[in-house]
Amino acid sequence: MDRPWFLGAIGSPTMNDSDIVISRVLEGFHRVPFARFTSSYTNRRCDHEAGMVMIGATIDGRPVGLAVMFCAAEKDEAILESIFVDPRRRRIDVGRSLLAAAGEIATRAGASKLTGQWYDDAPSSSLIETLLARDGWKTPEPKFNIHRASRPGFEFLDRTSRPWRSSSRFELESWSGMKPDDLRIVDALRESHDIPLGLHPSGETLLEISADTSLLLRDRGSIAGWFLHHHLGHDIIRYSSLWVRPDLIGRGVGLALAIEGVRRHLAVAERRPRGLFVVSLKNEAMHRFITRRIAPGLDRSSALLHSERAL
Repeated sequence: MDRPWFLGAIGSPTMNDSDIVISRVLEGFHRVPFARFTSSYTNRRCDHEAGMVMIGATIDGRPVGLAVMFCAAEKDEAILESIFVDPRRRRIDVGRSLLAAAGEIATRAGASKLTGQWYDDAPSSSLIETLLARDGWKTPEPKFNIHRASRPGFEFLDRTSRPWRSSSRFELESWSGMKPDDLRIVDALRESHDIPLGLHPSGETLLEISADTSLLLRDRGSIAGWFLHHHLGHDIIRYSSLWVRPDLIGRGVGLALAIEGVRRHLAVAERRPRGLFVVSLKNEAMHRFITRRIAPGLDRSSALLHSERAL
């Protein structure tokens, strides 16, 4: 994808040069002054993941805003990952300039729509919604619930849940004990059981698997499920995906995986005290698990809002 350095400027005829907002695609060291406007995780993605684009806005050469988007080749949809405007420079079209640049890049890449997500309880949620509405985006709708937990939640689950008991049929193993043959079998299961990419280990290419807390389920020695965690930061584990073989659904093994996965996290809570659950609104089983087993110790729950605009 062609990435021009200069994308455009926005300003009224009565503005001084020092009021004109210039939006540009950022490459290499040009990203450094803007890095503070987004998370370390997003900065890492921009450094290593193809399709990630940083757009910086400046006024008189000074950084005043940043938009980050994912725009993969031959995809119909481009994703606005984040947008931030310096609070001292709001209401002077910085956000509009960034959105215009994002739309131009997405259109050049062949996308027909631009989508975005944000937390409903974020301090800037109402500002984002207003900005996007003025730019013609759809009314936001919730897609996921985000639950943040820490040691009190893990300890509550540990006190109120039965311990795992191995049987002649089912065994739980640490992901750290995975062998090359096991990994090949896991890859083959994706094809044979049509496992969605988001539930498969290959679905996350940037974050490191938390091998000491992630679990593998075996049924008479054969791999039949897993509960995967990833390191999201130096002190936080993301609960990423839980999958069990379809014929085992309803037998309690998925619940056992979830409980033991949280217990493994509790064992390393001194080093990684926080956990993040990203749960689809349609995943009723996981919602029941969180509300019954962890909710009394949850730190915060949010809805992840989704909106989009046709290009």
